[in-house]
Amino acid sequence: MTQAQASENRTAPFHRLTGMTRHNVDFSGHRIAVYEAGSGPETIMLVHGIPDSSAVYRHQIPGLLEAGYRVIAPDLLGHGDSDIPAGSQNYTIAMDEESLWAVADARGADTFHLVGHDRGALSTWSMAAARPDRVTSFTALSVGHPSARKAAGYEQRQMSWYMLRLLLPDAEEWLRGETEGDGGPWSTFRWWVQNHPEADAWIHDLERPGALRALVNCYQANANPANARGPIPRVSVPVLGVWPTQEVYCGLEQMARSGEWVDGPWRFERLQGAGHFLQLDQPEAVTRLILSHVEAHRPEQKA
Repeated sequence: MTQAQASENRTAPFHRLTGMTRHNVDFSGHRIAVYEAGSGPETIMLVHGIPDSSAVYRHQIPGLLEAGYRVIAPDLLGHGDSDIPAGSQNYTIAMDEESLWAVADARGADTFHLVGHDRGALSTWSMAAARPDRVTSFTALSVGHPSARKAAGYEQRQMSWYMLRLLLPDAEEWLRGETEGDGGPWSTFRWWVQNHPEADAWIHDLERPGALRALVNCYQANANPANARGPIPRVSVPVLGVWPTQEVYCGLEQMARSGEWVDGPWRFERLQGAGHFLQLDQPEAVTRLILSHVEAHRPEQKA
């Protein structure tokens, strides 16, 4: 039995959102899976990063629903239950942003609070900057404003070393541990994600045909100068930046300095005892931070 056949024979997906309604949104000929619950007058959209799916927010969603919010949690292309299209052009930050606007429009979210992490933070910074008439507030997890990341200098370049490694032709083999001697299957990937307890779930998803290629495409597509975006505008909506103190991919400065590119209310929080996957490492604290920010910037309070 091949690896692909073994993956296809698995019927019980790891860590999918439960108790929510799944919708499929068509975007550019592809299907985006969107999980939704709640009927409150205000919506919170939760956007995940690499190598996650929407399930990375599974510990936050109950608290947000209990507080009376409607929650929308899409799976970006190549992740979770969304399609895995071939071709790196489907994985640029610009395409992510367009797909998220398509989700918002399809699900009738004219205005919404926005939360983004990792890959999802890069596109959501741009969304918050571009459409303050639709984004009520923005919470950035781990990843700061793109201009602040560029200004962060040598420390951030050191922490982003793996992005260069993933540009090489053998990136997939490297992540699977196939270029590292006797490390064993997926040994490099496990090391890359700090042997996080979620690693088995991520590997389960990455074993699907095309999924690991899609992950690599996210890096290779956005390193291509042809896909480069201009500077992200300044942000006028209220922004909360959360940086976990055990972060190994994103330095302190790139988040702490993001306020230099925010014209609206800016709040910066260090989250003790959490690594990059802070939603899983400190779930209750992340829920409290998100709620405190959106509650402080509800539309009636801005009027």
